[in-house]
Amino acid sequence: MTDQRYRVLIMGGGQLGSRHLQGLARCRHRLEVHVVDPEDVALKLAASRWALAEGIETCHEVRFQPSIVGLPAELDVAIVATTAENRPLVVEELVNHVTIGSWVLEKVLAQSHEGLDRLCNALGHSSDVWVNTWARTTGWYETIRAAIGKGPLSVEVEGESWGMACNAVHFLDLIAWWTGEQLVSVDCSKLDPRWQPAKRPGHFEPSGELRANYASGTTALFRSTPPEIDAPAGTDPIERMTIDTATSHWVIDRPFSETDGKASDDAGNRITGHIELQSQRTGPLVDEILSTGRCDLPDLATSVAQHRRFLTGLLLAFPPLVGVDPDRVPIT
Repeated sequence: MTDQRYRVLIMGGGQLGSRHLQGLARCRHRLEVHVVDPEDVALKLAASRWALAEGIETCHEVRFQPSIVGLPAELDVAIVATTAENRPLVVEELVNHVTIGSWVLEKVLAQSHEGLDRLCNALGHSSDVWVNTWARTTGWYETIRAAIGKGPLSVEVEGESWGMACNAVHFLDLIAWWTGEQLVSVDCSKLDPRWQPAKRPGHFEPSGELRANYASGTTALFRSTPPEIDAPAGTDPIERMTIDTATSHWVIDRPFSETDGKASDDAGNRITGHIELQSQRTGPLVDEILSTGRCDLPDLATSVAQHRRFLTGLLLAFPPLVGVDPDRVPIT
């Protein structure tokens, strides 16, 4: 642990932001953490989760505040964990208010192409901007990547109401990383015509099918059934991922499992593993950024290119709603 104290900002102290905060408890570097959220309930949630953080180091200082007023003039890392709707504005305000060394932006980056443009305009001068589509940093997925080899692949992901609008971005980036191919298009024409209200008011999630195409022939098909009212609690909504290569067929049961996922192929090979909680990922991520100035997350340019193709498909499929800008898809 170094003697220097690094300044880290978390914008958004709600469900996801508070998990980032918990993760910072494990940082080896000494931190001065600022958690900003205009909602008092979100700040209280973040404070309560910080108090329960595993491996909490007393050398860290945490400050909770309702606005960016009073932030230090310079910050080492900013984690922007707001909603997609607010992210461009929040980033613009931060750029105009403080100097930030490195950025970690949550996905979905924005709800419109204009929002993506605003992020690029605000952050285009900086090369130290990454997007938290964390699949390519997961050890289990890295082992699977080595086993299946590069593309072209035929991938299918299915489950019950697994939040395709907010979670498909993880798989789109994962497949691009596995194959080394760029995402070319996302076809949303087979989504169900009625989108379901999401947990966050004013936001929606689709069911049906998404199909993605990559530059060298890889394809991905995502299926999500409508939610069941009496769905069993504690089950993983993403049930299965299949991968066909030129020589093998892989099945990944519970690809988003936090405890006991399993990948197996038709030759009898088996790779067990799981994904990490955000509270387990953030500490090592920030340590790596502070120590090396880099990390394994996709950079802003890579992620924006994927988001543009994803948003293009979703905007064509989203049903018109009164009060919703037709150039914006209300996902988070």
